[in-house]
Formats: sequence, structure tokens, C-alpha cells
Amino acid sequence: MRSRTYMEGNNQKENLSFTSKHVGRVVVLIVLAANALGGCAPAALSLAAPAPTPTPLPSCPADSIPDFADFLNWSKVNPKPIQGHEMAVNIYVNDQAKSTYLSGSGVFPECAKIVKTHLADKESESITAITVMVKMASGYDPEHNDWWWGMYDKDGKVAEMSGKVQVCIECHQPVAAADYVFSQAVLAESQK
Repeated sequence: MRSRTYMEGNNQKENLSFTSKHVGRVVVLIVLAANALGGCAPAALSLAAPAPTPTPLPSCPADSIPDFADFLNWSKVNPKPIQGHEMAVNIYVNDQAKSTYLSGSGVFPECAKIVKTHLADKESESITAITVMVKMASGYDPEHNDWWWGMYDKDGKVAEMSGKVQVCIECHQPVAAADYVFSQAVLAESQK
């Protein structure tokens, strides 16, 4: 116990004594009072560590058209144009699709996006059309692993067809066991 001496007017007084027990009680009283006032305790008095902010999960709701406008900023799978869709193509994948695509196997997670740019020829980077695959929320099209398909003009703005596109599904049916993605063939072609 520590005593303090202080002056009150002309009288010297001694009797202020605090122990760690007293300080603890004061803190408890402040916290209880703050909680009684709706939890307005100063941050410095918070006894619990703040909860970590969760990283938001990507969301690809079934009732919206997927956004792929920034695909040129995604990972390009092939170092040079390859043959695909009976023409020269480049393939881009977003972060959600990258590891599954590059492994050549597995089920793609929700919001995995794959864009294939159709090129004028193997020597050109001039885009003539864009095809898109997006893994939608579970339940979108369970019969075809919930893939959304799109075929767009060279700017990716005007859809020739999109959604549950039968011609796309039929083309990708041979690789249904690989989650409807030709990643193994693309990776092999990229090695040539």
C-alpha cells in the first residue's frame, strides 16, 4: 500500500492510499458503467482483442450477368496464342480459377472465371470475339456444374449468347469429368 501526502488549504493531509486491488475495482466499475450505457467504453478499456475482419468471399449470384471486363489484368495461361475453337486463342483466368486451371484438374470454385479471346490468327493479338465461362453459385445449373457461358463481340460488350448456352455445353461435354474445362489440353498445347 502506498500513501500520498497532499495539501488542502493550510492543512497537510495524508490518507490517499491505492492498491492494485483498488485500481482493478475502478476499472471494473468503469467497464460496468460503460456497458450499462450501451457499450460505449473507450477502446483503451476494451478487455477483449478485436475480432478479425473476415475476408469477403466472392459472390456470383445466379441472377446477375458476370463481370469480366478486367480480364486483360488476369493471369494469361498460354505464353503465345494456341489453337482452340478452330482458331488462334489466348486464355485468361482470374485468381479464383488460376490454381485449379494450372493444375489441370479439380473442381473450380464459385466465381472462377475463364476468358478465351479469339484472335485473327496465331501471329496477331487482334481480338475478333470473346468467350467466357463463370462458375456461378451452387444451384445455377447443377446438371452442368453451375457454369455460366457467354459468347461476346471483340470488345466483350455485346453478347451473341449467354447463360446456359447449349452449344457451349455440348462442346465441353467431353471434359465434363474435368469440370467442363479443357485445361489439360490447353496446358499441353501451350508446351508446344
